[in-house]
Amino acid sequence: MALKKLFCFWIVFTVFSVQFIHAQRKNDDPFARSARLPDFSLGLLFNFNSMVKYKVPGGSLAFNSTYYNFDRRFLVGLEFTKNITQHSPTALVERDPLAIADQSFFRRLIYNQTAFGLRGGWMFNENLFLTVGSGVELLEQLREMRGKAGTNLPDTFLLDANKNNVLFYLKYGLQYKRRYFIYDIFYSKRAIGVGVNYFFNG
Repeated sequence: MALKKLFCFWIVFTVFSVQFIHAQRKNDDPFARSARLPDFSLGLLFNFNSMVKYKVPGGSLAFNSTYYNFDRRFLVGLEFTKNITQHSPTALVERDPLAIADQSFFRRLIYNQTAFGLRGGWMFNENLFLTVGSGVELLEQLREMRGKAGTNLPDTFLLDANKNNVLFYLKYGLQYKRRYFIYDIFYSKRAIGVGVNYFFNG
């Protein structure tokens, strides 16, 4: 559900941005640019999350909208990230927290991830771009537990740790444009990402 809401927000925001910039360009030059859309792309990036502190299990999806200015040779965009497998605390009916702690073993901490970021970059030429991204990552912390033998607890279950972590991240990447598609590769301490973007004016 969270991924669906995030995706809908990303689509609405991107459509609004494209329409706004297109209207401004028509006002500036109603004859030469009225039939041309802004140089925008919509993209989807898959992150392979790294084995580091605050590891997010599995992969994450990043939705991005990017504007390209080929006259001034720069790009700028927004990015929203969510981990694919969202975890929720296990429903344990009428359980005493002290009894749960006594009848189970702690296994590990896991996290739900939500990240909001900006990306910018410079163009080496018409097809190859250097990109840099930064943003804020919000991590919801959960405790993974294992029930002891002979108890009524599940073999593996999750408890809300009632703690959230806020991280700032920085990542570097390259984009390669080929007609209607722009291909991404990014690296950071948190993840390695690969993606593809649809470019409207290919």
